[in-house]
Amino acid sequence: MVPILNQQHFLAEQFHAKDISVIKANYEAALKIKRWKFIHSLSSLSKNIRKEADNMIQSSFFSFINNQEVLIVEGFFESELQN
Repeated sequence: MVPILNQQHFLAEQFHAKDISVIKANYEAALKIKRWKFIHSLSSLSKNIRKEADNMIQSSFFSFINNQEVLIVEGFFESELQN
């Protein structure tokens, strides 16, 4: 009989790695927003620089993601038999 292995340590490491990546993404997003606000607060900058900042925010925060891609990443599949 094969003993049931406790994978609590492995799951804790996975959770910790995901938690670090979420914290990093949150920090980077906050920096982008602060940078965008700073650029728009300076009236001496050209319109091109402001437009580039707007494009950076648009491409990073307001990009379209297909629902199916999100469900696949989260572990849901098209067929009920695969869930």
